[in-house]
Amino acid sequence: MSFQTNAELTILLVEDNLGDARLFEHHLETASSGSFPAATVEHVESLVEATDRLKTDDYDLVLLDLGLPDSTGLDTLDQYTDLVFESEEVAAVPVIVLTGLRDDSAAIEAIERGAQDYLVKDDVDASVLHRAVRYALERHAQQQELRRQNERLEQFASVVSHDLRNPLSVAKGHIEMVEDDHAEVIERNLDRMETIIADVLTLAREGRSVEDVEPVDLKTLLETCWKNVETALARLSIVDEFSIMADESRCRQLFENLIRNSIEHGDDGVEIRVGRLDDGFYFEDTGPGIPVDEREQIFEAGYTTNQDGTGFGLNIVKEIATAHGWEIRATEGADGGARFECTGVTFSE
Repeated sequence: MSFQTNAELTILLVEDNLGDARLFEHHLETASSGSFPAATVEHVESLVEATDRLKTDDYDLVLLDLGLPDSTGLDTLDQYTDLVFESEEVAAVPVIVLTGLRDDSAAIEAIERGAQDYLVKDDVDASVLHRAVRYALERHAQQQELRRQNERLEQFASVVSHDLRNPLSVAKGHIEMVEDDHAEVIERNLDRMETIIADVLTLAREGRSVEDVEPVDLKTLLETCWKNVETALARLSIVDEFSIMADESRCRQLFENLIRNSIEHGDDGVEIRVGRLDDGFYFEDTGPGIPVDEREQIFEAGYTTNQDGTGFGLNIVKEIATAHGWEIRATEGADGGARFECTGVTFSE
């Protein structure tokens, strides 16, 4: 749920220290204000009890003490997240962890393992707790919406793959039965349809919001991309070596599409250079470049100046960049060719 000040919140508090439990209950149940509603708090003292409650009752949020009789530390959080993912009886409820230990590394790890926040008990007052709950509910709602969007895109991709590729395969299988001069034209257009379907599937899948990232070494990735694309006499120059936080498979698709774009629009000996920016990277070539009045249009689905192109290549590039939270723009390269600058990128040092 997204946070609403008139909403009725039901919170499960998992805390074995009765003094701490009473304090948290007081902050949540009696401090109703215009910005935070009073909440109903149900208190249990162990993860086992919490599991039973989560299977039978609905909650908006879980406050989870990391030090419990049946589990301690981040293992407590792991057991909770495993329960949510493995049990069909338990809904995905956002969790805020509580601890008596001030440990920045543990806080970071807790967030990476799925917690919405990490609160040190000595620092918690009503204001801190209200703010943490409010932000946790908002973030959880956004994450759930992203997952729903991704599921819809995947469903769309599956429909396209099944309902269009099957009749296309049948048509291509019967092309040999056409004996006149139209056969070559029909076959060429069927091949083009297959390419468009493949690009639409890629667009649907690569446009999903990125949830998991890892360090990606650009030099290694680019060398792999170069092997996957027919590059003829083109040359690749990696100006800077660095790593970024990204989804590696989608990042590979982004660079392969940029490489194909440069080769399709450049001459046989086009040179491609990739280097680092202050907050991202650039990709440029020595080809004919992109006219100023077309630099926004090239990212639109279906836009192409190549009669054999589908117009999806650079649109896929933009969707992948956007899914990572990056910005991409087209400009002029050092030698007058096309240059693409991707910003808002997080580096992995």
